[in-house]
Amino acid sequence: MQTRTEPVFTAQDEAALRGMFDAAARHVLAGDWASWAGMYSEDGSFKPANGPAIKGRPNILAWAQGLPKAEALSFQKVEVWGEGNIAYGTSGYTFKLNGLPPDAGNQLVVFRRSTGAPWKLVAANVSSNLSQAPATK
Repeated sequence: MQTRTEPVFTAQDEAALRGMFDAAARHVLAGDWASWAGMYSEDGSFKPANGPAIKGRPNILAWAQGLPKAEALSFQKVEVWGEGNIAYGTSGYTFKLNGLPPDAGNQLVVFRRSTGAPWKLVAANVSSNLSQAPATK
């Protein structure tokens, strides 16, 4: 009888996921949206603050390419947890786009990997501390 071994979430996995937050900031600040979107799974979902969810890596990339140049992005209080091939993380963020007011808030992210493959983002939900602009009539 063969014993099936379930993947274990290790300290190296935790370090890799924490590193993804750092890599995301580097990619955004460099305007390297292809690398940033490449951190998502092909079917990933991104929910920007005060906006509709965006489904699929190509759509996430197209959305990001329409943003003004990023002037600042940092993550605070990064926490990650996982079990096997699924993990999630939370953080605070500060973000500044050219011509827009600075933003700060929190995010929840979900990661997945196939056995032997690198971690990918499968979902991210960003919550801004800025109020949503009132609807115009």
